[in-house]
Amino acid sequence: MLYQLLKNSIERHFEETLPLIEQLSDVDIMSRPVAEGREVGEVVLHLLRSLEFYTKGVVTGDWKPLPYNLETYTTSEAIIQLTRDVFDSVRVYTSRLSSFDMKRVIKTSGRPAAVGEIILEMLEHSIHHRGQITVYYRLLGITPVPISYIV
Repeated sequence: MLYQLLKNSIERHFEETLPLIEQLSDVDIMSRPVAEGREVGEVVLHLLRSLEFYTKGVVTGDWKPLPYNLETYTTSEAIIQLTRDVFDSVRVYTSRLSSFDMKRVIKTSGRPAAVGEIILEMLEHSIHHRGQITVYYRLLGITPVPISYIV
């Protein structure tokens, strides 16, 4: 049950997050609406690469951070395409997990945790940055696309 819940949650997260990231076409990705914050494009790239980092880590044991920067992804179109590619990659990684994996404990650089807990942390982290992107858009005068909540 946990496995299916997390898998469905990841898919719903993608469905809710893609339209928000597609709004980058209305934004200068180098905009930094908070002086001490990251550029909006950098926040999106961080969100994307962390999704891949977590899922690749739990499936392959490779916990090396994936590269991302605005020098490589210089346009909103490149970041939007990366979004689709990362979502596909995460789907492939999660398809390699089973319900039995959810309780498997992994020793990471932090504390040991079950795969299910790591996937939940991945979603929480991503949702945190999705909220940050929403706030950035509002500060830039852009109305973020609404999310259809269950309740």
